[in-house]
Amino acid sequence: MIYITRREHFSASHVLENINLSKEKNIELFGKCNNFHGHNYYIEVTLAGIPHPDSSYVMDLKKLKEIITNEILNKVDHKFLNELEMFRNVIPTTENMAMIFWKILSEKINVDNVKLYSVRIYETEKNFVEYRGE
Repeated sequence: MIYITRREHFSASHVLENINLSKEKNIELFGKCNNFHGHNYYIEVTLAGIPHPDSSYVMDLKKLKEIITNEILNKVDHKFLNELEMFRNVIPTTENMAMIFWKILSEKINVDNVKLYSVRIYETEKNFVEYRGE
């Protein structure tokens, strides 16, 4: 099995808030993240597969870039995540972003020789989330 990864960047803003809880409880849970703020995110999409006999690629990374751009970046870059359809009734934490992006990408990527292995999202240089569809 070979693993390939494409890394991309986007900027987005959000408010972490559970609408079912009081303002006080939201402040207790989310602290300053309960205020409007933004991040410069990095997303890493890793695929696992067997290189195709014709190309020796697991997947052409240009094709993977195109999928990530069309399915994720064009929808979230420089956007307020709380207002996006993909986050309707979902708190736009990095954890939820990873799971939602997984669902979107897995529908576009999984073919005979390649499967989506992981989606990793860096919220900061020091904090990231990785989801493997489990």
